[in-house]
Amino acid sequence: MRPRSLLLFSSLLVLLSACAKASTTGGVGGDSSGPGSGGNPTGNPTTGSATTSGNPTTSSTGGVGGDATSGSTSSTTSTSNAASSTSSGPACVDSPCKLTVPQCGCAAGQQCTVDSTGVTCGTTGNTGLGQVCTGPDCAAGLLCVNTAPTVSTCSRFCDSDSDCTAPGGLCIIGLNDSNMMPIPGVSLCTENCDPTTNTGCPAAGTACEVAQESKGQMRFLTHCTGSGAGQQGATCVTGADCAPTFGCFNTTNPTAVKCLKNCKASAPNACPAGTKCLFFATPELVGNEEYGACL
Repeated sequence: MRPRSLLLFSSLLVLLSACAKASTTGGVGGDSSGPGSGGNPTGNPTTGSATTSGNPTTSSTGGVGGDATSGSTSSTTSTSNAASSTSSGPACVDSPCKLTVPQCGCAAGQQCTVDSTGVTCGTTGNTGLGQVCTGPDCAAGLLCVNTAPTVSTCSRFCDSDSDCTAPGGLCIIGLNDSNMMPIPGVSLCTENCDPTTNTGCPAAGTACEVAQESKGQMRFLTHCTGSGAGQQGATCVTGADCAPTFGCFNTTNPTAVKCLKNCKASAPNACPAGTKCLFFATPELVGNEEYGACL
C-alpha cells in the first residue's frame, strides 16, 4: 500500500516575517515511516487495507496489492501564482485585513500576512506559489512554509477548498502562533500536484505525494514534501529517501521497504520494465484519478 501520509497536527513549520516560526495545525504529515519508526498498519497488510494510528508525527506503510486497471480520468495540475495585487484603504470586512486575494485592509505597498502573533500587514513580496522562499518574500495571498527540513516554499492562504487548485488542493492546513495556539480563521491549501510526474512541485528538493485527511471526510489529496535520491528498488525508511515520482512502500512479495515508482490508472503502462501498476484495496482517488505503485 502507498505510504499514506495523514493530515496530522503539529507537523510543518512556518517562516514568518520577523524571523519567528510557528508550527501548523492540521498540516501535512510526513511520508511513510519504516519499521520501528511509526505505528503498525491495521487491517490486512497483504491487501494494503492499512491505516495508521498512534504516532501523531508519522504514518506507516502497508503492502501493495491488486491488479492494474485503467480508465480513470487524469488529474489536472497547476503551478500558476496567486494574484499579487493588494487593496489599500480601511474598508475591509476582515480584521485587521483579508489574507486571500483580492486582499484588503493594508496600506498601499503592503500585504496581509501572518507573523508570530497572528494576522497583520507586512511588506509585499513577489515570490510565486510553490517557489523557494526565505521568509516575507512571498506574493500577496501566499506564506513561506517549511515544505521540507531544508526547503521552504510559498503556500496559498484559503477560506475554503474553492480557493485551492482542484483536485489535489484542499483548504485544511491551520497555523499556530508563537505560543502554539491556533490562529483563528487562518488556513493554507495543500498543493495540487501529480506524484507520477512531480508537476506542481517546482522547487528543487520537493516531491509530490498522495496523502489523506486524518479526520472528517478522510479525503485523499496531494501535497509537496521533501525528496531524496532513491529510485526503483532502493531501500528506504520514509518517502524523503526516494526521488521525485517515487514513494516508499512496504511490499509483501518480497517483504521489503523500498522506493517504487508512482503510477496511475490513466497511464498504467508507464512503469519501469518488468513491473506493473498495482493499486490498493482502498482506492487512493484524487478527483477521478486512482494512484498506485509499480511492482
